[in-house]
Amino acid sequence: MTGVEIGTAIVSYIEPEPGYERAFNEWYERDHFPATVLAGPGVFGGARFVATRACKQLRSSSATLFGDVARGSYLAVAWVLPGRQAEWDAWVAREMETIVAAGRMFPHREHIQTAVYAFTAATGDVPAPMALAHGFGGVVATAGPGPVAAPATPAVVRLELDRPILSSCDPGPHELVLAFCHDPVATFHASDLAAAGFASPFVATVPGTDTYTEEL
Repeated sequence: MTGVEIGTAIVSYIEPEPGYERAFNEWYERDHFPATVLAGPGVFGGARFVATRACKQLRSSSATLFGDVARGSYLAVAWVLPGRQAEWDAWVAREMETIVAAGRMFPHREHIQTAVYAFTAATGDVPAPMALAHGFGGVVATAGPGPVAAPATPAVVRLELDRPILSSCDPGPHELVLAFCHDPVATFHASDLAAAGFASPFVATVPGTDTYTEEL
């Protein structure tokens, strides 16, 4: 039996402007993410995660690969099949023209880092292609310019930056590791990630609700 594989990942790390947290969450979840990421050719999975104030307080003040550690609330991840990224790129360029013309953009946000990443490796009992659909409670994300340590969790996905799409921080070449787990805060506490260029727990969003928008 064969199964799908991850070729690339589209990862968006975004901060809404103060006062626009709820409006951003609703726009991104109900329009932008499904219409301009998940609907594209080759995409076979997607999920969103959020770093609450409690999550961000666990970040090391020296872990500034993506800039100010107090910023960066929402993480969105989508898997793309091998060989389909160029097709998605061309599709989204056309789709964005339609969305902009229809006035369906949301200006009150900062793309700290939205980029295409190449899949490099995975470990754990849950197959990497299923990690976004498994229903994990969240993810511990670590990143750095060299090999990055990560907690041992049921699904660990390793990615290498291919190219940025939109970035306000310009982190340079780096590895991004997503360690999917049931309790990201507890997992983070139990892990030694002090040397990482970036490390943070993120909890899974609750689709169709404004859960966590008051906790950023």
